[in-house]
Amino acid sequence: MLYTVSPELFTRHPGYVRGVVVVTHAINLEGPIDEVARMLKKTQEALRARTDLDGHPNIAAWRAARLASSAFGARYGSRHKYPSSIEAMVKRVLKGGELPYINTLAALGNITSLKHLVPVGGHDVGVCTEPLWLGFADGTETFTAFGTTEVEHPEPGEVVYLSGKTVLCRRWTWRQAEVTKLTRATTHVAINVDGLPPVTRADVEGICEELATQVRLFCTAQVECKVLAQDSPAIEV
Repeated sequence: MLYTVSPELFTRHPGYVRGVVVVTHAINLEGPIDEVARMLKKTQEALRARTDLDGHPNIAAWRAARLASSAFGARYGSRHKYPSSIEAMVKRVLKGGELPYINTLAALGNITSLKHLVPVGGHDVGVCTEPLWLGFADGTETFTAFGTTEVEHPEPGEVVYLSGKTVLCRRWTWRQAEVTKLTRATTHVAINVDGLPPVTRADVEGICEELATQVRLFCTAQVECKVLAQDSPAIEV
């Protein structure tokens, strides 16, 4: 399946890179694997012990992108309401909230995101029948948020992740859709790892390889790492 990023996104956000960990034949258990559950708990504890999170450049980059452009919403006032996934997750953990163990792939993604302070989001692309695309919405696309049945439309100009006209994630990395949520039946996954400067392409590639190793180990899957960047805006997943 073809997966493409709009060249305009790279033009507006120089240095942006999206790594993609392509997973096939996964066994995605919902019951906790003890070692993964321990990793998730320890990663949250380590985050709470950090003293460098206030203004951390990895998180600040997403906050700046959110406030400086229409990527997270066309109306400036609305941009404050929609933090990137890494902003929201860090805030939740620092307030004492425990991230649930939904399934193995979701847990591994959350561990990676918190450890490296980058957005990480996995999607069951096995349910998709049309090519994948990351770019700017025209407002006619449809979206049903994770855990809901209500259909909504993105704002024109916001960054969306699509399969055909179905939105898989709104506002770049803000909220994922119900349709591609990871479940016990999931076997074919694209896990997105997003980097804005100061996170480099080499950083993203290293994070992807680390995550791929864990997915191979705990999901007995076939895994391949790929990169979407200005010089390589299309891949097969």
